[in-house]
Amino acid sequence: MTGETTYAIRVGGHLDDHWADWLGCADLRRDPDGATTVLVAVVDQAQLHGVLGSLRDLGAELLEVRVADPA
Repeated sequence: MTGETTYAIRVGGHLDDHWADWLGCADLRRDPDGATTVLVAVVDQAQLHGVLGSLRDLGAELLEVRVADPA
């Protein structure tokens, strides 16, 4: 067990693929409703807040944050 938790963070608009590495995420999914779901594995709340801060710095509209369903 890695101790990581994967979060699904939905933001308004479609993010380009090049933001995936910058955000440290495993996957960017462009949703049919015009949003993007960012999947990111974090080890603690501080790392999660770092990702959320990066999305804020991009000017992304935060729609939802939840623990992702296991694959």
